Amino acid sequence: EMLLKENNNISYNMITDYWKDTGTPEDILHANMQILAKIKPYFYGKKDDDVSIEGSLMIGEGSLIKTGSRIKGPVIIGRNCLIESNTIIGPNTSVGDNSILSKCDVENSIIMKDCKIEGEFKIRQSLISSNSKIHVKKKIMAEKVFLLGEGTKISL
Repeated sequence: EMLLKENNNISYNMITDYWKDTGTPEDILHANMQILAKIKPYFYGKKDDDVSIEGSLMIGEGSLIKTGSRIKGPVIIGRNCLIESNTIIGPNTSVGDNSILSKCDVENSIIMKDCKIEGEFKIRQSLISSNSKIHVKKKIMAEKVFLLGEGTKISL
């Protein structure tokens, strides 16, 4: 009503394709899964010889996947990322630019840019905002779910 009173232009567009309201973390993860299901594989990064890759993977320029890691697509890994040895990623996981993952197991999650995640533990159904750090000192068997705001630092 305010827009009409201020004589603003009001218009609409018909959406004929898939549409999802992303009002909850679960909705955002679902939308991520829908996007990942349609990715076309490309590989601008590098990987060591003993890396297992199944399914679709998009990996950005300057990224490196080290020996003993396993990628289960669909997965997107941004630019300048480091996936350390013995790390498992996917399926349905997006990793933002300049992130470092070490020895963790991440599935059905979004990790935004400039994150550092290290330790032997499982991350599931999680949203981890930019510049967050998670450090696990001892191996944790139980799966963990995180909803972290920007710049969060956790040590377990």
